[in-house]
Amino acid sequence: MDPSIFTKDGTIEAYVFERQIDAGGPGINGVKEALAGAPGVRFVAQFVGAFSLFARVEADDVGQLQSRIAVDYFQAGVHSDWSLNLTANSPNAPKRRSPDACALVCVQATIDPFELFDELNGWFGDSGDFAAAVVTARDFDLLIDLGAPTLEGVIARVRALRKVPGIGRTSTAVANLADNAIRPDR
Repeated sequence: MDPSIFTKDGTIEAYVFERQIDAGGPGINGVKEALAGAPGVRFVAQFVGAFSLFARVEADDVGQLQSRIAVDYFQAGVHSDWSLNLTANSPNAPKRRSPDACALVCVQATIDPFELFDELNGWFGDSGDFAAAVVTARDFDLLIDLGAPTLEGVIARVRALRKVPGIGRTSTAVANLADNAIRPDR
């Protein structure tokens, strides 16, 4: 697959990994609710692990995304790391769909991340419980979304993923999306 930062709809897709919610602020639920109401937000939920809140957003271009990060998303309480999806044209991108029990695994690749992305998509296919993206992040190359019917099943999939050739260091957060995820498009 040729990498493209544009989705099939011609927008760019970005992710935020909020690691710390400001003390004395609205709390994680308040930030989640405020962010869900901001422009371009397509998914937001609380996670446990490497980050406490994750969101997927879309924008027309990088300039619009930067403006939203500086104003709308900052006012919602998000002050953390953002990343672009460099493979946004893939139909299997993180948090476009997934089961309630899931994990987001940040992966540092030991091979070319685009090659690893293609290999993983070939192995897992369009199962609905796997998604991946090559991302622009400070300390990882891919974001992998794994789902299963139960949390135990998710953890088993995370353990199996860590054994895949080309997967280096990982950092994982898990969630139960039932009564937790906000999907403004639905």
